[in-house]
Amino acid sequence: MLIFPVAGLIYLSGVDLRYDFVMPLAVYAAALFGFLLAILAFIGWVDYWLYIWIITEERIIDIEQVGLYRHELSEFGLDKVQDVTVEVPGFLATFLRYGKLIIHTAGERSFEVTDLPNPHAVKDLILKCARECRERNHANGIV
Repeated sequence: MLIFPVAGLIYLSGVDLRYDFVMPLAVYAAALFGFLLAILAFIGWVDYWLYIWIITEERIIDIEQVGLYRHELSEFGLDKVQDVTVEVPGFLATFLRYGKLIIHTAGERSFEVTDLPNPHAVKDLILKCARECRERNHANGIV
């Protein structure tokens, strides 16, 4: 995206301009465009890196960053896990070992993570922890 304003500035530098304000205005517009792109890249970076799942022995905590200033926090017990689905979208995802993980719980909502590295290992870990949590609850008399 930064190629377009740079190409425009190079083009304008070779053109004989009658007005003195055109080139400074073009430089200002290119700098503003670059600044807006940097802000959008930062928002995307924050949204990607602050989306977190924490898997404990008894629950999964889902922290999702939505924009810069808002986040959603959800948690559900591992004993509520009913189904775990892995979706690998194609050849490249299979080759690079990433995909989408969807957890269906006893509640109305399902939880999903996209672009997850090695989703099959995460699925196995979640199912193992859910089985251990159910066995622990059953041994303690909690149903």
